[in-house]
Amino acid sequence: MIKIGEMSDLTAEKPLRATLGSDKVLIFLVEGAPVATVARCPHAHGPLHQGEVCGTVLTCPWHGWSFDLVTGECDEDPDLLLKRYEVRVEGNDILAEPVPA
Repeated sequence: MIKIGEMSDLTAEKPLRATLGSDKVLIFLVEGAPVATVARCPHAHGPLHQGEVCGTVLTCPWHGWSFDLVTGECDEDPDLLLKRYEVRVEGNDILAEPVPA
């Protein structure tokens, strides 16, 4: 696992931006725990850091497609998944690695 952020920098209002290997990653605070996803919408590559989070659902700002941050499932297309990352917190450090397919 690789350090991608710190809990002290994470708020529910704004995701943290990070890099994991060659991936641009966003870290959201969801129900008190960090959740890491790709930074671009898998539908049309919209900037998810500008999206709106309500509960566990992230809505892309470009076309309004919604993704569950916990499962990666898309409301509009059940075959489309938001890539997520395995996350662990050690002290103040947020560590991540890709979720196996």
